[in-house]
Amino acid sequence: MPGRFAAAKQAGATEDEISETLMYAMRGRARAAWSTIKYIPDIEDRNKEWKTTFEREQK
Repeated sequence: MPGRFAAAKQAGATEDEISETLMYAMRGRARAAWSTIKYIPDIEDRNKEWKTTFEREQK
């Protein structure tokens, strides 16, 4: 992956363009992962529990 960013930089891409592309790539990966795991029983409840735990630990 770093090679791709170096190539984009050499081709004249700005930092903002590279950041935007990276954001879209990460969003696509997240959607693909969720579409794979969303069929696990009770995953919604587990996700809410993990989110609550994570938010509590961040304070």
